[in-house]
Amino acid sequence: MTNILSFVSIKGGVGKTTLALETAVSLAKHFDKKVLLVDANFSAPNIGLYLDLTKDYVLQDALNGTLPQNAIYEAHGIDIIPSSMHYHKEIDPHKLKKILQKYKSRYDFIILDTSPNYEELKPIIAASDKIFLVTSPDHVTLHTTLKAARIAKEQKTPIEGIIINKIRSPKHEYNLKEIETLSEVPVLAKIKDHKKMAEALHSKTPISVLDELNTISKEIKNFAAAIAGSPKKEGWFQKLLPYKPFVPKEEVNRQFYSSQV
Repeated sequence: MTNILSFVSIKGGVGKTTLALETAVSLAKHFDKKVLLVDANFSAPNIGLYLDLTKDYVLQDALNGTLPQNAIYEAHGIDIIPSSMHYHKEIDPHKLKKILQKYKSRYDFIILDTSPNYEELKPIIAASDKIFLVTSPDHVTLHTTLKAARIAKEQKTPIEGIIINKIRSPKHEYNLKEIETLSEVPVLAKIKDHKKMAEALHSKTPISVLDELNTISKEIKNFAAAIAGSPKKEGWFQKLLPYKPFVPKEEVNRQFYSSQV
């Protein structure tokens, strides 16, 4: 059964679009999954801009009756349905779930980038099978993100985990234990900010493609592995060690999550 996964936060600038895109690309590139990435951020869509897609049809057209396949484009090994920032006709976001259900059999995963707008977020979460919360490790963003968790709980959409993004100064930010305590959600990835991300944005290329050895790319791959049910395995060197090396808590969480997939 295809999983429709949403990356969620009620705050702009936390990296939802980047994480949705990078996870989609990593699932296709490293785990041979067929993935559809949907830009469901109706008020401020970014995926089309990020990848410099020329768009004749967009998600809003599909919601208004155009055949959805007309709005599907391909880039970096994944299919993409972009949205338009300048769409002037009224749309009904609640039709999204019905449209996506028709495509579940065609893909291993359908990944939704979401809107930070509270009202726009409701029908997107309703269309999702599972959601991942996205936050940076600061007080304002975390507590804003937890508002999105309340929507999911109201709609009984499972919250699978939380991703800590844009870690810059750990000494002055929430740590993993504090975030798990406040959110009551397991942390599945910790991503440090990196200047290479600016280069990826400038070149309009996912960092997983531009530099797969970058720390961001590696952590995204670890996260994608858990989603794909392919947990990270010990290398031969680790197996020979007389003691077990320290395993980060987020890696333990990913191994447990992967075992449940």
